[in-house]
Amino acid sequence: MRLNNRKELMELIAGKKLSRRDMLALGGSAALAAGLAGVSSKARAAGKFDGKSVVFASWGGAYQDAQKVCYCDPFAQKTGANVIQDGPMDEAKFRAMVEAGDSVWDVGDITHEFLFNGIKNNLFEKLDLTKINVARVDERYRNDYGIGDIVWSYNIGYSTKTFKDGTHPKSWAEVFDLAKFPGTRTLPGNSPNATLEVAALADGVPVDKLYEILATDEGIDRALKKLSSIKDKLILWDTNSQSQQLFIDGEVTCGMILNGRAYDAAQKGGQIAVDWNQNIQSIDYLVIPRGANNIETALGLIDEMTVAENQAKLANMIAYSPTNKEAFATIDQKIVPWLATSPENAAKGFVIDGAFWEKNLEKISERWEEWKLS
Repeated sequence: MRLNNRKELMELIAGKKLSRRDMLALGGSAALAAGLAGVSSKARAAGKFDGKSVVFASWGGAYQDAQKVCYCDPFAQKTGANVIQDGPMDEAKFRAMVEAGDSVWDVGDITHEFLFNGIKNNLFEKLDLTKINVARVDERYRNDYGIGDIVWSYNIGYSTKTFKDGTHPKSWAEVFDLAKFPGTRTLPGNSPNATLEVAALADGVPVDKLYEILATDEGIDRALKKLSSIKDKLILWDTNSQSQQLFIDGEVTCGMILNGRAYDAAQKGGQIAVDWNQNIQSIDYLVIPRGANNIETALGLIDEMTVAENQAKLANMIAYSPTNKEAFATIDQKIVPWLATSPENAAKGFVIDGAFWEKNLEKISERWEEWKLS
């Protein structure tokens, strides 16, 4: 089967004429093919986007599963749109597609740090805020190019099988102390942000000087040298789902994991817990790639993702904080201790500096990739 352009592909999707085998033959991702397989599984309600398609790219695993249930499926049923799942999110892939003028994605769930860098590099469509009820969203989590959908944190995760009765590492310095706390570590490998911060913190840099020091070549050298001290015992993860699985399988004893991923793993029987000391808080934003082909439908999906009922449902599934304040009213109280925005948890950490990463992401990414290959 041969298609001449993306328009033909989307027309086939909208008409439900493209099979999973066809998609794979075209070289599409497994995730996109899987998303297509579910497009025609249920009858769609006739609505304002009947027959339209929108490709939603997120981080995969339990988080994207929750987004599908809480946002994408309700949107499809209300509007008649086909919401196709793809991912996991990859910032380099996002950038490459936009720069090539051929974005397969219509809505992307991206990090706080990438938002600011992407705005600088003209990677996103300016949002038509008349099509999104932005008044629902806390004003701290919205701008002309992205609407915040969750608040979350990078945490010290640890194995409750290895560390019992409060004996676990309680700071990033202790996570890097292989003599006192033996075992394999894990940190994110797909991007330097957060990983460089915790390495610098582990080397004794105070929080109030963190970004000042990392802005220098000497500061980057210092953080990478600290990472090298545990490199022989370090497994880098590329996706959030991988970070969960490393703990569930017992391959690592401690390291970095997102709070919601740790919650999900624990609920599924994983022997994992988190410490909130020195947690790094961040926000995920919903954006539309520049040059996307389904902007109107994309705006409709983003609007659905700001609804309080939907955000509360997602928080109850995976313990990520909502950006719509009204959602807190219906969040299960057992979830509250796992939320990054709970006052006690927020007070033990800090918010990642998006402006720093806007300015320094490319430079530090080059050094980061060199270090990984060394």
